[in-house]
Amino acid sequence: MKQSLVTTAFALACALVQPCTVAGDDAVMVESFDAKSPPENLETRNARVRLVEDTQDGGRALEVRFKPSERPGFTINPQEGEWDWTGFGGVAVDVQNLQKEPVEVFVQLQGLSGTGERRVARGSLTIPPGEKRAVPVFLRNHGLGPYWGMRGIPARGPVLMKGPGMAETPGGPALISKLSVYLRDCPKERTLIVDDIRVFEAGSSLDRLVPFPFVDRFGQYIHDGWPGKVHDEADLQVWHQKEDAALRAAPDLVGRDRFGGWADGPKLQETGWFRAEKVDGKWWLVTPEGHLFLSLGINCVRRGESTFVERRDGWFEQLPDPAGEFKGLVDSRTANFYAMNLKRKFGDEYANSFRDLAYRRLKAWGFNTVGNWSSGDVLKNSQMPFVVTLHSGRRRMLDASSGYWGKLVDPFDPTFVEDTRNNLRAGTASLSENPVVLGYFVDNEMSWTRIAGSTLASPAEQPARVAFIDDLKAKYGTMDRVNDAWGTAAASWDELRVPTRAGETCRADSEAFEYKFARRYFDTVKNALREYAPNQLYMGCRFTPIYCPEPVLNACADVADVVSMNLYYRKIPPDMLPDIDKPVIIGEFHFGALDRGMFHQGLQAAADQDERGTMYVDYVRSVAEHPLFVGCHWFQYVDQPITGRTGDGENYSIGLVSVVDVPYEELLEAAKRVHQEVYAYRYSRN
Repeated sequence: MKQSLVTTAFALACALVQPCTVAGDDAVMVESFDAKSPPENLETRNARVRLVEDTQDGGRALEVRFKPSERPGFTINPQEGEWDWTGFGGVAVDVQNLQKEPVEVFVQLQGLSGTGERRVARGSLTIPPGEKRAVPVFLRNHGLGPYWGMRGIPARGPVLMKGPGMAETPGGPALISKLSVYLRDCPKERTLIVDDIRVFEAGSSLDRLVPFPFVDRFGQYIHDGWPGKVHDEADLQVWHQKEDAALRAAPDLVGRDRFGGWADGPKLQETGWFRAEKVDGKWWLVTPEGHLFLSLGINCVRRGESTFVERRDGWFEQLPDPAGEFKGLVDSRTANFYAMNLKRKFGDEYANSFRDLAYRRLKAWGFNTVGNWSSGDVLKNSQMPFVVTLHSGRRRMLDASSGYWGKLVDPFDPTFVEDTRNNLRAGTASLSENPVVLGYFVDNEMSWTRIAGSTLASPAEQPARVAFIDDLKAKYGTMDRVNDAWGTAAASWDELRVPTRAGETCRADSEAFEYKFARRYFDTVKNALREYAPNQLYMGCRFTPIYCPEPVLNACADVADVVSMNLYYRKIPPDMLPDIDKPVIIGEFHFGALDRGMFHQGLQAAADQDERGTMYVDYVRSVAEHPLFVGCHWFQYVDQPITGRTGDGENYSIGLVSVVDVPYEELLEAAKRVHQEVYAYRYSRN
């Protein structure tokens, strides 16, 4: 069956592409540039081309001089019709970099996808100075080819996991009308040699950006080296002994109370619990002993995450026997390399050893809070302040709502109050008397979007819709008056919708309901927390900037003790949140780099480990400079698996430690410096 598909595809491609030769490695040549002049179907854009002798392979190749501009390059079109590359894995273009610095080269296809839609698919590769590489564009798996389940892939780096692909439908066509080679940004003239455009079969060597296997038995990238890379079990012990000695010698931060508050700063009232208070125009948290406190935390203090190993034949150098010494950490579907490395490092008691080392590390590095998503045993045994995540009721959702994180809960449903009280009662039962509990986040990154529109688009019996309609009836009385005010033509209350172009009155009514909707949600949560954890802080729902409409933010600020936001910015703008007066804590931020064997920098990219440290200092200082912000929590403790965590494929280089539990010293040295100075720095700012 496989041979038949390939033979058919070869024949069809040869029929449509002239001249056509088999290029080897199950590939079909589209253009070899071996003629006496450049192809007639080649068009340039801010580039000059000529044919030159190919000194590496003989024959000819295309020399391209890219002029300083945006997206300079060239395009090749089929001489007639479209190229039909159905059944192939992708297309590759050989490119040699004649520059003295790396150059990122893009290859882009335009044509019809397997569903008959016009699509653009592209691939890119950074080519080292003087080297020649094949730049592929994958036609399947949404443009990821064989690299499924990862947000960053080897050699290429970050990609769209659901990016455009030409043949998403199994057996669907891949009809290509244009192929382009270009540079995305070209600040100065660059010269490259382009040769041998060919389509290749899935599973061929051209389908692989790097040689397989590319993940070693410790979960590290094989085809590179860097400081902190481990080559055998002995290396794990060497790094551990080196760090243990450094931690023993590390001095404690000067001027801190036992909670990590500013013992050398102003002394406020002791209450025995954390609270928020405004001091000289700035919001602060206050420790149970009455000292000013900025929460500097680390998320996900836990023993790593699993990655898929099934359907990834050839990726891994060695996987342990699922029934052997790593039973429970590896099976036929997944593996947790970080946890396996902890066991190699500490033995059977690795869970306790990991926890104790994490406490020592965080204190030595100047952090004072165990952040969100940390494991239960880390929280249970912590003497350091920590935050807790709980969840509200979720039985009835707003039917017509949508968003990246799913539907929005309906707080008007009677079950919402009951379920929220039950959840928070259970979640606080063992924590409500613990003074090191900084506070509670309830829910996370909710899709607060189009609340009024989604409410009216939901079924007539939706509780939130009933509440909204009751408000409109109370204000307007009749359907005709609503239609006049909103510019609608609804024949009944059941037909009423928010119009596509809402006028001023409709917008005002919608925003009023959005506030009411959110206020009911936040009041319900706050009331339950006050009942079951009366002495501890309610720290909001961890907004994201894209889902934080003003009425909802205002409702949260009116109710919660602390507003929480996940802000993956480079710095916090000094004029952010000008219309609220409430303490704000940052639940997540990070910076990542690709200089230590990782494939994705995360949501904010740094050039290398030194710049990660610089960016961390700048971010913390920007938090300290803002009068509303009372802390920031880094996401996360350990790098994500290089082949992607099982839930969503994230494989970000965002840890304080690597998969082999080696700390990133450049980042942490910078963190220690800014943590030592941050209290005096904030307090002295005008």
